[in-house]
Amino acid sequence: MIYVRIKGNSLFTMKSFTSLLLLIFILTLPAYAYPENQMDDCIISAKDNPAVTNISEESIRNYCDCALTAIIDEQKDIRESGYDCAKKNFN
Repeated sequence: MIYVRIKGNSLFTMKSFTSLLLLIFILTLPAYAYPENQMDDCIISAKDNPAVTNISEESIRNYCDCALTAIIDEQKDIRESGYDCAKKNFN
């Protein structure tokens, strides 16, 4: 059996160590590169647009997430990203 020595004299089997790492990755919350206030601003701006008066809150949130991810994370063009995300979330 393979053992990993961790500070002090504690020994964990590789299986236990791997299980612990896997658990940490599973419990980690997703991280977004854009600030939460940009999401809030996007949602408010979208709700002010008369073209989306009958669109659900979830669709608006998904649209904003899509657009902000494309613009900030992927550094895509603002206009194209907005248009593509609108097609995906508002149809």
